[in-house]
Amino acid sequence: MLLRFSLLPCSPFAKFFLLKFVTRYGNTTPWLNQVTEIINAIELPKSRFYEVVKELRSLGALEVQETKPNELHEVRYEVSIHEPEICSFALNEQPHLHQHKVDELLNLKSRSIRRRRHQLTIPQRVLMIALLEEADAGGIIRNIGFSDLAQRTGLAIRQVKNQMAKLREFHYVRVSLPGGNTTGLTGRYNSVHALNLRHPDFDQQSSSGGIVIFRQSVPSIPDEYLNYFHLQYRELRKGLLQQRRTSHVKIDQRDELLNLASRAGNLQASSTWIFLNWLCHDLASRALSELWKELSELTVGQLNKIIGDKIRGEWLSAYRAIIEVDDDNNSRQKKAVRSKQPELAILPLIEMSMSTAVRDIARGVKNALTDSEALPNHAENYHFQILPIPHKSERGLFAVEITAGSETRLNQKNEFVLALGFDPKRGKITVDSISDVYALKHNNLAMTGLATPPLACPILASLPKTKK
Repeated sequence: MLLRFSLLPCSPFAKFFLLKFVTRYGNTTPWLNQVTEIINAIELPKSRFYEVVKELRSLGALEVQETKPNELHEVRYEVSIHEPEICSFALNEQPHLHQHKVDELLNLKSRSIRRRRHQLTIPQRVLMIALLEEADAGGIIRNIGFSDLAQRTGLAIRQVKNQMAKLREFHYVRVSLPGGNTTGLTGRYNSVHALNLRHPDFDQQSSSGGIVIFRQSVPSIPDEYLNYFHLQYRELRKGLLQQRRTSHVKIDQRDELLNLASRAGNLQASSTWIFLNWLCHDLASRALSELWKELSELTVGQLNKIIGDKIRGEWLSAYRAIIEVDDDNNSRQKKAVRSKQPELAILPLIEMSMSTAVRDIARGVKNALTDSEALPNHAENYHFQILPIPHKSERGLFAVEITAGSETRLNQKNEFVLALGFDPKRGKITVDSISDVYALKHNNLAMTGLATPPLACPILASLPKTKK
């Protein structure tokens, strides 16, 4: 819904006004005796309300109609906004998966004084709505940058970054991976954000699922694939250092693949390799969600071909932002297209081994979940998401968030956090139940991507302090 107003250059309070207005009245209010009813419906302070009305009227987005002086005084407000082409394009790509949570954010009840410092401000609520509109079923946002969020919310880019930090502190956002631009390797890629769809302030009746933490001892996932890109980077660096020690060995500047390897090995931006390693985990999440049966039924060769085709044909495009370009057919208008970046120029070097890594991570997660019986009576429309980890981690500790589709509900015992380990004496996977994610230590929350400490979520006040 916020996408409809994304190109309107107004404040976040005006965006909030429009969201509340169209939710309550559509585009036009009935004739009313007093403006007070509209003020109460919009839930803005009176002074702010009139500031916003003035702002929107100056933009031509709001018309205020009044009856003639000799008639009974009545007033009617009408919103007039043409839906831009770029927004309808985006809306078609991403249906309203989280409309229920958007409605909750629009109608948040005021908290008690004790908890009021954790109350989301209106700009934070508008930003959360923008994020929810771009999030997939697991709460991951891949293809929208800070400039896009600034345009949609009416905030400056610096304000968006500051408010994102607050949303992580309040645990509405679990974790963010920074975007970047590495010429010749990935090109430009946007930040990745993981929303916490299980936040205590959201109505949990509207969702079903669980979180499974994989400890280092789970044997079904090979470390060389779980940390595939971290190990690739290490090998590239090692090879290049050996080449430099041998004076007579030089890279042929005409060999494009060797040039690419040289740029990749010399890359100083660690955030790119963190992004690439999680990309491997994210593609494995897609394999789990879309190819659950095939992971068990198809041969290794068949799986590699399907996964490779999907990476090139469908999956990588999820990271490419919707951008505006000149319309060749109409010089006065823009049209919406998918950006070509990140292009992942490194893919030809590692295509087969990357497909193998994605396959083995997905199969390893499925085997562990199946052996532990954490998912009895599995249905095909579960959504699996390996959570992003915002630092270089080779410890093999990660978390999978599992969300049931609208037609499926997980068994009640999976409505909380589970931790999988391995008992070498019995040769079996162990399953430990954890009362709540907030009972975990801060370092475990950070290492698994479940949160970005320090947190200021109100529920933490009653929990014992843990070492960071």
